[in-house]
Amino acid sequence: MKFGQKLRELRIAKWSKYYVDYIELKYILKSHLEKDDDSDEEVDEGKETRVTFAEAKDEDEVKSSKRSGMKKYGKEQPHRDLPKMSEAFFTMLEDEVNLVEALYKKVLFSLQAQLTRAKLMYHNSNELSSLQYAKTKAMSALAHHINHDINMLLSFVELNKVAVKKITKKYAKITKQPVKDRVVEEVEKARTFMKAEQLYHLREEAERFFNKVSKSAYRNAFTAVV
Repeated sequence: MKFGQKLRELRIAKWSKYYVDYIELKYILKSHLEKDDDSDEEVDEGKETRVTFAEAKDEDEVKSSKRSGMKKYGKEQPHRDLPKMSEAFFTMLEDEVNLVEALYKKVLFSLQAQLTRAKLMYHNSNELSSLQYAKTKAMSALAHHINHDINMLLSFVELNKVAVKKITKKYAKITKQPVKDRVVEEVEKARTFMKAEQLYHLREEAERFFNKVSKSAYRNAFTAVV
């Protein structure tokens, strides 16, 4: 199965507009190759290929500047020489990683807030009694829901990371320039979703909380039965 098809099948429906548009980026690459007989043409070695990305912005700034205004043509790409194709490719790639970053930050902040509220609720109601079983059971369900949503966001992040790496590998192959590692490094420096350190930390924190609440629910269930 080709990656473009895999990406469409594995993406989370409610976030479908925020995934890297891998297919559009492939069409941009083909806008040079399919209509140019000179397959050995390379980018001028004296001209540095653009692989830098603007520094990460806060959520509101990313939302307002996430699109360059570049049109998506799909299969109907205009013919481009290699330098113009490279410019179009990196402009579109930056647009796409900005979209990913915007959603990643929005959902991450929401999940952090949900976990904080859940912890406060748990500690404020953590008095053992025969009436606590229903509360701890509900709290356990809430903790499970938060963990589920964190894993959804991790899936979103990982699929987009693969998309960035695969499409830049294709670009490097077509242009015969060893830029893949440089591009990935630049995106990692400029966009936090590529390493997702806060998200992995949040998952560990949420799993510890879920285990704690589950044990409490079990104890209260046993006490209620006895």
